[in-house]
Amino acid sequence: MNRYSSIKIGLLIWISIQTPVPAVAAAFDFFQSTDTQNELASQILPVDTAFEFLGFVQGERLQLLWRVEPGHYLYQSRLKVAGLGGESVAVKLPQAEPYNDEYFGEVLIYRQDLALDIPIGPDPSKAEAGSKQFLIEYQGCAEAGYCYPPQKRWVDLD
Repeated sequence: MNRYSSIKIGLLIWISIQTPVPAVAAAFDFFQSTDTQNELASQILPVDTAFEFLGFVQGERLQLLWRVEPGHYLYQSRLKVAGLGGESVAVKLPQAEPYNDEYFGEVLIYRQDLALDIPIGPDPSKAEAGSKQFLIEYQGCAEAGYCYPPQKRWVDLD
């Protein structure tokens, strides 16, 4: 064994004897979290609780409803609807609140429940086989500093 290796090993043993065990353990605990992180983690709701979604077809209209939990918001620009053939559906959105978001800058958001009533045309039940769903996309954040990943939901005609 090389002379320097013995010195290094001896020095490490001497340091470990001089340092209290909790301090050494804390220095090597890479997964130790702060109180702020623990507090944030305890405030994060599951996405389906933060933004409870309900979608259904009623006659010639597609009804989309979100119940937005207090302390959360949906991005207006992230709301999208795709029709039966995959084409984008024009949606008239209600007025939204301007907001300076730390991730996306100046955006428009919805802090309250949101209901959309979208005309889909006469007799959508005669759609081609295999294309009997609407694709709904949305994204939101918690004011506590957590943004949820973009969400996709499908609404069946039947």
